[in-house]
Amino acid sequence: MKPLRHLAVLWLAGSLALAGLTAVCFRLGATFATTALLFIIVIVVLSLMDSLISSVVFSVVAVACLNFFFTEPLFSLDVESPQDLISLAAFLITSIAVTGLVRRLRQLGEAQREQARLLDLTHDSIFICDLNDVITYWNDGAERLYGWTREEALGKLPYQLLRSVYPVPHERIKEILLSAGRWEGELIHAKRDGTQITMASRWTLHRDASGQPVRTLVANTDITRRKLAEDALRRAQETFLAEAQQLSHTGSFGWNVASGDIFWSEESFRIFGYDPQTKPTIELVFQRVHPEDVTLVQQVVDRAIRKHQDFDFEHRLLMPDSTVKHVHVVAHPVKDEPEHLRYMGAMMDITVRKTAEEALRVSEQRYRYLFHYMPIGLWQLDARGVTELFKGLRTEGVTNLGVYLDQHPDFLQRIMDSLLVEEVNEQAVKLFGARDRSELLGPTSRYWRNNPDTFRRAMETRFNDQATFQEETTFSTFDGREMNALFSAARLGTVGQLGISLVGIIDITEQVRAQARLNELQAEFAHAARIAVLGELTASIAHEINQPLAAMLTNGETALRWLNRPEPNLAKARDLMQRVAEDARRAADIIASIRQMATGRRPQQTKLSLHDLITDSIILLRHEMQSNGVAVAFDPAPALPQITADRAQLQQVVVNLAFNAAQAMAQAGSTQRKLLIQTRLSDAEAVCCTFEDSGPGISPGHLDHLFDRFFTTKDAGIGLGLPISRSIIEAHGGQIRADNKSVYGGARFCFLLPIADPALH
Repeated sequence: MKPLRHLAVLWLAGSLALAGLTAVCFRLGATFATTALLFIIVIVVLSLMDSLISSVVFSVVAVACLNFFFTEPLFSLDVESPQDLISLAAFLITSIAVTGLVRRLRQLGEAQREQARLLDLTHDSIFICDLNDVITYWNDGAERLYGWTREEALGKLPYQLLRSVYPVPHERIKEILLSAGRWEGELIHAKRDGTQITMASRWTLHRDASGQPVRTLVANTDITRRKLAEDALRRAQETFLAEAQQLSHTGSFGWNVASGDIFWSEESFRIFGYDPQTKPTIELVFQRVHPEDVTLVQQVVDRAIRKHQDFDFEHRLLMPDSTVKHVHVVAHPVKDEPEHLRYMGAMMDITVRKTAEEALRVSEQRYRYLFHYMPIGLWQLDARGVTELFKGLRTEGVTNLGVYLDQHPDFLQRIMDSLLVEEVNEQAVKLFGARDRSELLGPTSRYWRNNPDTFRRAMETRFNDQATFQEETTFSTFDGREMNALFSAARLGTVGQLGISLVGIIDITEQVRAQARLNELQAEFAHAARIAVLGELTASIAHEINQPLAAMLTNGETALRWLNRPEPNLAKARDLMQRVAEDARRAADIIASIRQMATGRRPQQTKLSLHDLITDSIILLRHEMQSNGVAVAFDPAPALPQITADRAQLQQVVVNLAFNAAQAMAQAGSTQRKLLIQTRLSDAEAVCCTFEDSGPGISPGHLDHLFDRFFTTKDAGIGLGLPISRSIIEAHGGQIRADNKSVYGGARFCFLLPIADPALH
């Protein structure tokens, strides 16, 4: 708002000024030239207050005033004389040019003032000297640092005012400045109170347009504290060096070959086990050298004296207490003078490292033994190529390898070719029917051509920095067999820095076949159990089928009577025939449900509604429930999601649980026999179905054995119904349990099954 108000006031004032000046000049009869000159003066004054646009606007208004009041014809914007037109154009150009120059000068002045202000803001001391070394500028930082005000410093010579101490003669600095245009170095200045400070000084020579030097800008940074810290650090380093040598078990030494003099650091004395007051000699060194290494050390010493070369070797020391130390000695020659040869070097006590290396060697031998003689197939893989590929993907911003492989399917082949088998054991050779180990070495792609999915999942696990992966899969062996295997992969080393991986393969072909046969037997048992249940439900099934058949007979006979009348009632007959069709479909549905439950086909997983399955099962059990006096209540959860299951198997579970509840209540002689079947959403990924009865409940001693095979509480039971029900539920990825928490005080059975599409709920 403030700039707009300023602009409005300026334009109003400018307009009034031009209008007043026009009126005065017109009344006084001033000439065109006089009026134009006065207009330019006013426009220049106005241009100092605002932008170039305002100046142009005022120039145009002035031209209009000159044209309207001072050129023929008067009081008209027409121009008759070409000379007047030229004069008006010259005025406009002159006005704009003059105001532009004025504003340019104004901007330059503001820029210089801004630069000076910025120089005053810096904490460094900055001053400018002319060619005679006289101070012409002195910033606020210089005032604060040295204590001299700007007025006191201007006109003085800096080396006199500050009592400068230069690292080289002042004349030499001037020569470097004139030749190179700049100079940097450290010097000493004195403050007003006489305190000396160390400065990092930077001198820059400024030249004019013709290249002649005009002034020198000097920027100084106070580094007094830094220099004091460096001195303290240097002194501390000397102390720390001795501590570091002791911590790292590294001693330093010097050896003058000509004189034989030897210098040892404190840590060197400790390594050799000599008193620091002892003068070290070559003889003392050989007294500690292990007898088996004396020849080696002597050869190194002779070669160093003769060839003047670096030496780097390891040897042992035999200490007075019979312990053995390992030392690593390195040194290089230093020649101060051609005839004087000295060696400077270091010795490190590497006894701990040698002990660790020996332990590692033993561990590697054990690893190799286990690797080659383990009773499972083992591959040792070189995974460095895969590691580099994954590094490249992470650099590109890839966070999900699975998504990337979907977009670049050829990249999986690159991974296979980069992962190399570098060693296998004898068991792996036998498993794959190879002639020798070499046949199994090389890229892993040969193993995964027919089954890349397991390899892909293993690589996704590796990309996600998971240390292990395990999965059952199949391999095509070199001798043409199809092998079922338990595939396990593990990385050796730190996660994220991987060069070696270990893969184990266990042949589980026989176990898979045995499991398949077990599943077949289990399916046969389940089929037998369903047939047994259907046998027990014969009366109920017959009743359910008789109902629609009786209805079909009644409706058919009634329809015939309506048709046999003297005047047939076709509408009534049509309605009755529709009922016959509905009853026929109902009977067909019941028979189809019975056939589906009785069939011995393999399980077929499909999406289905648990509510529909329970409703169909209740229809099958309706006569049985009525004959036993059981009142069945079904409480379905609203909008229950679908599940994925085999309809016949799951219906067997529902019928078995409901039938068991009815028999338990009848066997106990309960007066009020109630069964509540209820469904609900257990969580975002599972549905729950409960069966709660009003019977006597389950004996505490029987709770832990209800689902055991051949365990039964019925007089004529065989103990397979509940075990088969549990195996069916668990095969569908669910759980089944029993307790005595029924709302009616009896037993409660509950099974949970996963939702078909949990992501949608």
